[in-house]
Amino acid sequence: MGQILEFCRLRCPECYTTFPAEIMRSTGSGGVLESDLCYRAGNIFPYPFFVVVCPGCGFAAYHQEFDFLSEFPPYSEYHPLQRALGAFLREQRRLYPGSEKYRLAVQSARKRGAGALEIAYLHLRGSWCAREEKKREVERYHQEEARRHFGVALSDLTGMEAAVVGYLIGEISRRLGEFDRALVAFAGVEVESLPEWLRSGFLRVRERAACGDGAPEILRR
Repeated sequence: MGQILEFCRLRCPECYTTFPAEIMRSTGSGGVLESDLCYRAGNIFPYPFFVVVCPGCGFAAYHQEFDFLSEFPPYSEYHPLQRALGAFLREQRRLYPGSEKYRLAVQSARKRGAGALEIAYLHLRGSWCAREEKKREVERYHQEEARRHFGVALSDLTGMEAAVVGYLIGEISRRLGEFDRALVAFAGVEVESLPEWLRSGFLRVRERAACGDGAPEILRR
């Protein structure tokens, strides 16, 4: 599935407000995978469009958790509704960049009792958005929170899931410049339990951590 940005009407499951939103259902294909598992393909950075914030009550979650009502038909750029819709969506982008959407999604997830692993992945995606927005302090906040929650979740995981989470703890630490901590996390990863496509990348980033190198790495698959 390619990248398609959909303009649609959604309904909030919490307060039942209906509102226009822009969502994306796929990252696209044919791209590259960064070493913290951020996938990039196509011309649009997709992750901000996976999460929606209700303008009525502030509930934030993946768009699948909202009621999909309808797509907007294609209007002329001169149509008054298109102008009003465009102004609303631009304001929503300004108020809720991707990194903020994921922060709010974490708050909503905590209220409904989400587990540490779900929260960790929300923070991880928030860090990708902050990096795209060139907000280093926000990226660091999301990285540290992702690592903390991955660490909480790890004790309940086994097999491939445990190996991937251990890898992410190490890779986030490496990207934060905490190389000793990264090497400790990497030492606990069973290479044979990692997906085959991740094994060579794991060895490369582990070597980089040993050399004190926190630079981004593209995984070759």
